[in-house]
Amino acid sequence: MDELSEAEYAKKIARIKQIEEKIQPLWEEKKVYEAEPVEGKPKKFVTFPYPYMNGPLHVGHALSSTRVDVYARYMRLQGYNVLYPFAWHWTGEPIVGLAKRVAKGEQKTIDILTKVDGVPTEHLSKFTDPFYVANYYTAEGKKVVKRLGLSIDWRREFTTAHNEGYSRFVAWQYLTLREKGYIVKGTHPVVWCPNDKSPTGDHDRAEGEGVSPDEMSLVKFRLLKEDAFLVAATYRPETIFGATNLWVNPKALYVEALVDGERWIVSEYAAKVLPEQKHVVKVIRSFLGEELLLKEVETPLTARRLPVLPAEFVDPTFGTGVVYSVPAHAPYDYLALNDLKNKELSSELRKVVEELRPISIISVSGYGDFPAIEECKRLGVESQKDPKAEKATENVYKLEYNKGVMKENCGKYSGKRVSDAKVEIFNELLKMGLGAVFYDTPKPVICRCGTRCIVKILEDQWFLKYGDPSWKAQARKALSLMKIFPEEARQWFLDVIEWLQDKPCTRKSGMGTPLPWDTEWIIETLSDSTVYMAYYTVSKYVNQNLIKPSQLTKEFFDYVFLGVGDLTQLSTQIGLSKELIQKVRQEFLYWYPVDLRNSAKELIANHLTFFIFHHCALFPENLWPKAISVNGLITVNGEPMHKSKGNYVSIKAALEKYGADVSRCTLINGTESLDDPDWNDKAALNMVDKIHSFIELVAHIGNGEPVETLDIDKWLLARLKQRAKEVAQHLEEMRTRSAFNIAFFEVWEDYKRYLKRCAKPNTSVQRMFIAEWSKLLHPFMPHVAQWAYNELGFHGLIEQAKYPDTQITDEEALLLIREEYLIKIEEDLTNLMRMMQGSNELEIAYATSKKRYVVLSMINSKLGDNLRVTPEMIERLSEITKEKSKAGAIAQKIIKLIAEWKAYPREWVAKMIERESEALCSFAPYLERVYGLKVKVVDEEHSEDQKRASLSLPLKPSLTLKKGP
Repeated sequence: MDELSEAEYAKKIARIKQIEEKIQPLWEEKKVYEAEPVEGKPKKFVTFPYPYMNGPLHVGHALSSTRVDVYARYMRLQGYNVLYPFAWHWTGEPIVGLAKRVAKGEQKTIDILTKVDGVPTEHLSKFTDPFYVANYYTAEGKKVVKRLGLSIDWRREFTTAHNEGYSRFVAWQYLTLREKGYIVKGTHPVVWCPNDKSPTGDHDRAEGEGVSPDEMSLVKFRLLKEDAFLVAATYRPETIFGATNLWVNPKALYVEALVDGERWIVSEYAAKVLPEQKHVVKVIRSFLGEELLLKEVETPLTARRLPVLPAEFVDPTFGTGVVYSVPAHAPYDYLALNDLKNKELSSELRKVVEELRPISIISVSGYGDFPAIEECKRLGVESQKDPKAEKATENVYKLEYNKGVMKENCGKYSGKRVSDAKVEIFNELLKMGLGAVFYDTPKPVICRCGTRCIVKILEDQWFLKYGDPSWKAQARKALSLMKIFPEEARQWFLDVIEWLQDKPCTRKSGMGTPLPWDTEWIIETLSDSTVYMAYYTVSKYVNQNLIKPSQLTKEFFDYVFLGVGDLTQLSTQIGLSKELIQKVRQEFLYWYPVDLRNSAKELIANHLTFFIFHHCALFPENLWPKAISVNGLITVNGEPMHKSKGNYVSIKAALEKYGADVSRCTLINGTESLDDPDWNDKAALNMVDKIHSFIELVAHIGNGEPVETLDIDKWLLARLKQRAKEVAQHLEEMRTRSAFNIAFFEVWEDYKRYLKRCAKPNTSVQRMFIAEWSKLLHPFMPHVAQWAYNELGFHGLIEQAKYPDTQITDEEALLLIREEYLIKIEEDLTNLMRMMQGSNELEIAYATSKKRYVVLSMINSKLGDNLRVTPEMIERLSEITKEKSKAGAIAQKIIKLIAEWKAYPREWVAKMIERESEALCSFAPYLERVYGLKVKVVDEEHSEDQKRASLSLPLKPSLTLKKGP
């Protein structure tokens, strides 16, 4: 962008920001978003997951919260009483971890705080206090949420830590869950931070969100001539019959250790993890993997001798750092052998490698003897580093597991399904003392404190029983009753419900609510944030000092949320009037259930599914959530957002650069469904141009003298009704981009069409049109829309107005289809003029009354509605035309005609056909003015070009161009 363009954009953005600064005080002054129950008035309770306060809010938060705001503003226009509250998530380790890193003087963290987060240096000394950090980011966050124009009821705001009222609410939740048997104490593998000495939930992770412990099989290979086992980790113990060699990383550190009294050789990483999984480990010595090369091991079950070979692809921090190779059925093993053959090797190593041959042990339809080799060739995978290698692995493993059968060289397991053999073979290894269970994460998990997490088998830990079949059944039922936007996300929820197992719900460190019956534990981040929407109905009274936090007892919440208990006794017990307690209960019952919750799709795997589970456990069916909407994950300039890489845009930065309405519209216009939107300057600057052009339009519309209202004026207003209906249909289903595109861009095209059609546009109609258009734009660009509405002389706030009328009269219907008919004629005419340049006369020949009768008969009898020729249609046409031989050809033409107009109701099309000649005559002056042609409208029987005119059909006239005098 050159300096001139930059200056021009700066002026445009400044003008948009001035409007925003003018409008926002109006909302606060009128308290228009402070929602109170109104008896008899329909309501919508909409929510967005409270953001975590270990940093500034970013454009990803803006996208999800703005989508909720779009829906909220739309529903207010539809006459609903809408509550959109907001809160701040402080629970867990991230904020504490950040404060610790600052206290240590970690320069990388300090650089991010100052250079990315924009924290003034004078605050840094106080960032060693987690509560100061949380308060700082919360205060900054509230400023940007207000500037973004979200229609929030701030009276209900709260934080999730350092807040007695909220902690009492969470305590009620967990006491109730325990009473109902949904919380148990047990032993389970968990993702564990060795530094924090706590389970690490998704929101306490810097990397690895959504990753859960995987169970792996350890297989012990006896080292020949040594009293030790080389212990390999695998997901596929059934492939032991096809093993050709073992892999170790020659540059990695391994240990020889006594594990439960046996001498094992594993990676240094595994030796540190094994004690956390109930093994007794004593390390004897450490050494590099190269020491193991060309040693031989004995295979369990088959007693074959296998060599140990080098492979730098072996990750010493995954599993045991030892892998056995099955090149016939594992693409990575096949590729590793090929890669090894292409390297410079010692003669001894070369001899061993060249003698290795894949061993086929599984028969599966679709492959020959060597599925791994065949799949690599099919996908064109040439090396281990090829991204397609992962896909090849997935394809082979999936097909073999589901449809594979063990071959005759697999001993007593021959003929068994792979899925059965896998379990039976590992059980035999366990009985023989040649197998063990090991847990690891399939991808690295990094705690917010910066520590690499491991999997620990945790005893005496508190777990939520997500694996309980009856609880899962409830969650499935709730999901079946809910609307999911987009619908394609429903299966994702079902999959999560299916695989979700018992999950630790507490940790030892961080901020949050102590577990009420075992206070050494703190309820973790994702577990205290599942039904907090209910607390919004109570927090208002706490914030207004009408209720003290100490009065929020379990009995209080039981009565307010569940109607359980004696009101008189409760009133005496907690010192609140019966009237106030009952008022809180009625408020809860008015707003609940949650009508819409929107978030990014990444939360389906945890928070959003937990949200469903907990509502099922705590509330009756009539209070279960009504709908969940999800959107994609935002990228910046095509890359994932990442602070450490500098690819990060905060809401504050976006607002300072472009303002609220530009930011909102750029985000909304960037995504639909589960697609990942991209934030980039080009898209934002384009939106600046569009919105500024709208402002210019409004500013220069003028007043004008009253004039007669013409059909084209009526069409413009009718067209807006039609667009309003389309926008509403999309917003009801949370298709916010489609709604925005229609409301802004397509309506603008309609307006341009109007200006083109008018010899002299009607100013009063334009003002009326733009005022109604502003209502359509209000959910997306509320500041500019409100300014435009008032600028045109309409008083009050759009929130207090009604959504544009969508009821189209018969007269308006005819105007709409008539204009569409003209547009189709213009398209044909434009194409014809390209071929017939220099013409100055146009003849439009419309179909004969007989043809009109035929088509009307077809439309009125509903024949052809399925858009295919049927015997019934042929018979009917033969009766009408008396020409059976031509009935098929006519039917095809009519089908095509009906298809072109299928977007319109049948009765509209029929009326248009009846008035076609009248419409064509009315079009003539316009066509003459715009195209510079002399226009003549005739019945096809009076055409000068009978051959061409005979091709005309109702609503498909023949057009003839010629050069006249």
